[in-house]
Amino acid sequence: MRWSEATHIYSYAKLLFSRRTPKNFTWLPWRICGLVAVSAILFVPPAKAEPSPKVCVEDDLSRQVCVSAFPKRVISLAPSLTEIVFDLGAGHTLVGRTARCNEPPEVLKIQDIGAYMNPDLERIIALRPDLVLSPESGMRKEVVDRLTDLGIPTFVDNSRTLDEIVYLLSRLGTILGRESDAKTVAQQFRQRRQAVRERVDHVSKPLILFAVGIRPLVLAGGRSFIGSLIREAGGTNVAEDATIPYPKFNMEEVAKRDPDIIIVLNKECREDECFNEWQKHQALSAVRNNQIYQLDADLVARASARIMDALEQLAAIFHPKVFGSGLSVGVNRTK
Repeated sequence: MRWSEATHIYSYAKLLFSRRTPKNFTWLPWRICGLVAVSAILFVPPAKAEPSPKVCVEDDLSRQVCVSAFPKRVISLAPSLTEIVFDLGAGHTLVGRTARCNEPPEVLKIQDIGAYMNPDLERIIALRPDLVLSPESGMRKEVVDRLTDLGIPTFVDNSRTLDEIVYLLSRLGTILGRESDAKTVAQQFRQRRQAVRERVDHVSKPLILFAVGIRPLVLAGGRSFIGSLIREAGGTNVAEDATIPYPKFNMEEVAKRDPDIIIVLNKECREDECFNEWQKHQALSAVRNNQIYQLDADLVARASARIMDALEQLAAIFHPKVFGSGLSVGVNRTK
């Protein structure tokens, strides 16, 4: 009740109880009624505030993650998730990110909360986030469990294919209040993907060896995220039949499968080192034909909207006659 209203009621009550009356007339019943009326007005409980509407989405642990619309303090624990937050126009909500989050460049101004696989839990809590975005792969389970126990909404992502990235865009668009932006980004994503599909659909598929590690030699298998990119870009993976995402291979097995193209991540070796290492294996078709390429690991291994750049680069490497040389951002050809 406002102060002015209370003052008016008090004045009315004072007038009611002090009014002069004839000797043979009693105001008692009226005073009682007035007292009841005034009391009812004075002690009416205030209307309850409407609770803030909640926004809920399901994460990749099949949990309902709910926030009171919409998060203003977001922490990302994965480079791919950080990139998507910016893709959706919500970069201004980020208050924390891991040391590995380096794209887009403005993300470096945001507080570093520690290593990708070992973030500082105390720093996260101190930032008072209303939403934490976490990868499932590589993240310590106790970090997610602790944040959840503290009541901090924590969305866990495990996107492994292009279809799953589109689904991730939709869910993050919902929980961040950027649904329109998410639809736009997803539409562009689908259009670029379809353009690649149409151009590689009826061409022969070269045999691809994609090395994510050199010593020991570790390849991207058919069950890996990179393996799905190889298929989408019109290639046949030498490790397609592997039972784990990233199997170890020996050179004898590689020689049996004889890849047409070899791709190595740039974080594994310098360009000249990669070239010299593979030159020892002249029996391989890829080596003899100078088909050894080095790709930016940040470009090809992050499940964000920027993965379409990687898909187009791979398609250009696999099918240069269809796409042209394609050797632009993030790609070096060892010579």
